[in-house]
Amino acid sequence: MPANHKNAGLWLNFEAVRGLRLAPLALAASLGLAACAEEGPREPVRGTAVSHGIETQPERQARMTGRTGRDSRLAPGFSGAAVADEPGAALIARQVLEQGGNAADAATAIYFALSVTYPAAAGLGGGGICLVHDGSGKTVETVSFLASSPRGGGAVAVPGNVRGFAYIHSRYGKAAWTSVVAPAERLAATGSSVSRASAAQLAIASKIIEGSPSLAGVFAPEGRVANERDLLTQLQLASTLGQIRARGAAGFYSGPVARRFADAVRDAGGAVSESDLLDYRPSMGTAQNADHGGMKVWFPSADLAAGTFAAELWRDGASASAVELAVLAENTAARLGAAPQPGANYGSTSFAAMDRNGGAVACAVTMNGLFGAAKIAGDTGVALAANPAGAAGLASAYLAPVLMTGQNGEIARLSVAGAGAPKGAAAAQHVARNFTSAEAAQAALNAGIADLASPVNALGCPLGAGSASCIVGNNPQGFGMGVTGFSAAQ
Repeated sequence: MPANHKNAGLWLNFEAVRGLRLAPLALAASLGLAACAEEGPREPVRGTAVSHGIETQPERQARMTGRTGRDSRLAPGFSGAAVADEPGAALIARQVLEQGGNAADAATAIYFALSVTYPAAAGLGGGGICLVHDGSGKTVETVSFLASSPRGGGAVAVPGNVRGFAYIHSRYGKAAWTSVVAPAERLAATGSSVSRASAAQLAIASKIIEGSPSLAGVFAPEGRVANERDLLTQLQLASTLGQIRARGAAGFYSGPVARRFADAVRDAGGAVSESDLLDYRPSMGTAQNADHGGMKVWFPSADLAAGTFAAELWRDGASASAVELAVLAENTAARLGAAPQPGANYGSTSFAAMDRNGGAVACAVTMNGLFGAAKIAGDTGVALAANPAGAAGLASAYLAPVLMTGQNGEIARLSVAGAGAPKGAAAAQHVARNFTSAEAAQAALNAGIADLASPVNALGCPLGAGSASCIVGNNPQGFGMGVTGFSAAQ
């Protein structure tokens, strides 16, 4: 693969790649990324699936056809789609979807995989915001699990990601918890080849890694920061993920891991206590919405800084071009008292998932700076996020998941998320504003000025999730991947 390779905002039509489902890396090869990631071994989904009252395929097809007046038949065998800034995480999500998981399962699997392969933005110590649409419902929930300030202050945040994704999975997921965490545990334990995306992130963070003995011990094991195709193992992180797999969120927020985590943070000069961990809870609320082009667009709850920022940007950016919207985003942030720092890397990433039943999840997570507090928590292997008090907290204000549904809130049509600096949020909203067709959405994605540090990733289905018109697009300036899942069992 050429060293100067860039993914030029590539979009895939679901129907066009249906025949690739039996070749594990065929989709990666079609994207020019086969050398950038490995797909973990497939395993059966264990445990009992939970019913969420999802309507049958014929019922949904009839309802969609009656509403749109257009043919909205499912692509044969379609099981879902996912997109992320790191290819290995996207491939794991495809496994989960093809094994019967839904969008919530896929998003959870993406997150835990990213905690291994993209830790400077998605470490277990960080936090984030997701928008979740259950395929059987007509509303969108905001799940906020931002890393918080500990009672005792200090430079290290109380982690939110594990508790947040445990909630999303328990409320909306179908697959067994073990099946969405185990692939990440396996990656950490057996080692994974550093993808181009991971290598690019590590290169940007090289000075941070070299200045931190605990980070260097993991990401520069041979005296240099790991490069593309190097094999990295993270046995201590694998052990922590094993506790999470076996005990759920309790395996991280209580018991031996919590004690070791709190001790390690104290040794690192922080003040996160066991009670801070035990008492942490995500917050939930109905997402804000606005009508747009015969559809409904959804943003995070108004009680979040990210929700206030998103709503004002949407209100004021009606006719703005991609570049104008990015400028407006910076001005809006400044007006709200969250002026971005010039050139700052907020250590954030975004991803999205959709399933055949009209469900969708859009997420953005952050470490409050690249590698957050620039430390690993002792023998837990957990990368620590920075305390959001002060400038580090700006990262959470710019997290920008966006969903679009039918006018009545039914059936997800678009799942897109931006992160990083305000321009990531602007790029996500630019895609949503121009989601009139697959071609228009593609043009909007490519016109945005998102970059490696401020990504945008999107899934779009103009006729509703699962129709043959669905397309996948990832950050034009990044090295991520969009995937579709197909299964003969569907």
